Amino acid sequence: MRTGAGRFDPAWWWALPVLAAVALVRLCLGFEFPIPWNDETAFVSQAFEFAHSGSFYVYGLNAERPLMWMPPGLMLVQAAVFRVFGYSFELARGVSCLLYLGAFALALAIVAGQFAGRRRFWAAALTALAFTSPYALAISNLARMEALYTLLFLGSLLALLRGRPWLGLSAVLLGGLVHFNAVYFLVPYALWLGASLAARRWPRMRRSDAIALAFTALCLAGYGAFVVAHLDGFIEDMRFQFGFKLAFQSMDGPWGWLMVGALLGWALLTMIRARGFPPAAILILHGAAFAMLALNGHNMWYRFGLVFGFWLCALGALASLPPAGGRLGKGVLAGALALSLVAEAGYAWTPTAEFAPLWPRKALFQRDFLAPAELDKVRAFIAGLPPGSTVSFGYSGVEPFFLEDFARTGSAWTLTAHSATQVFPAREPDYRVLCDSSLFPAYLYAFDWDGYPRQGLDSGCRIVPLRGPRSG
Repeated sequence: MRTGAGRFDPAWWWALPVLAAVALVRLCLGFEFPIPWNDETAFVSQAFEFAHSGSFYVYGLNAERPLMWMPPGLMLVQAAVFRVFGYSFELARGVSCLLYLGAFALALAIVAGQFAGRRRFWAAALTALAFTSPYALAISNLARMEALYTLLFLGSLLALLRGRPWLGLSAVLLGGLVHFNAVYFLVPYALWLGASLAARRWPRMRRSDAIALAFTALCLAGYGAFVVAHLDGFIEDMRFQFGFKLAFQSMDGPWGWLMVGALLGWALLTMIRARGFPPAAILILHGAAFAMLALNGHNMWYRFGLVFGFWLCALGALASLPPAGGRLGKGVLAGALALSLVAEAGYAWTPTAEFAPLWPRKALFQRDFLAPAELDKVRAFIAGLPPGSTVSFGYSGVEPFFLEDFARTGSAWTLTAHSATQVFPAREPDYRVLCDSSLFPAYLYAFDWDGYPRQGLDSGCRIVPLRGPRSG
């Protein structure tokens, strides 16, 4: 990160605001930005169970079988960390923080490898703009898959830029074991394959590439065996997933298709102009893949994909600009860079209706999502439960605070619903714990269908017996 003269490259000062923002969120807003989310309950509980028993079966998610709605890549990573360091919800979110910092390090490596001088400075600035977006910072402090697969997909991009397509393909396929969003990142490899065949030049495979592909194939085979062993459950949960996705317009409608078509067309024109597969096209194609992830995912946490998508498109435009004094297409490329920058900044810093209640603000530094005394009260309640007792929290996202407490007493948290993918027939737990906070967005209250709705008040946690006491 030093210039040829041994001086520190000023471009790397742009890393400081990113590091400061990530540290601020993790250390000062650990459960305030974002607040605990029910998805975290599903993923962290499976990781916790795998770390303790080697199984993904969690009674609370489905009393009959393991929940199969997501590949297990993230849960395996979290479980490995829990085995080494013990369990806490803080640690589960801390894993995402470290993965996010790893993704940022790869982004800086991409900038360092593709740009020099003044362009490197501006490329680093564009990178800092993307990685300090609240949408991006949210995935650094949420125990979901986004930070891990972003790390893998940026690693794939870096490998492709360095002429290691087989290694990059391995990273994308491994990403498929983390989330099915990996399918969008196969698009650059399809075009790479087409360009290679057109040029009649097949990239050679190094020994390390072969090892990476063999390892990936082994992991995919392991997941395939797991799916076959629970095939009925997998089909049922995939029906739920695709049913949810198909309830929305593909690519978020005509405007989304127009956006994706324009980005892919831009990449193809770049390839035609270069008569090959230049770095600018690779960057733009990965930008299009991130955009597709966001547009077709219909999930509030995927908004970061549009931020990263236009960040990579801006880098692609910057890489395409001819040297000072060049004339061919310079105005068009400068316009593309400007549009990408405007889109990146707009998507990065404009709060959506869903995200507005979660938006980071000064008031979050002055309060807790739930007071520590309230968490201690629930822990003391769980400690006194006889084995076999069941407790519902309304699938509100607070369950990961207490996973170890339930394991210690032999009691269990549970959904009130039949499973995470099927509401009825409903379950009848022994207790209902209603934890409320003014930080819960009001739109979540509609999901509190079991008779204990949140009110958006800082009333702490209320413990409600639903049956007579069990004998110990």
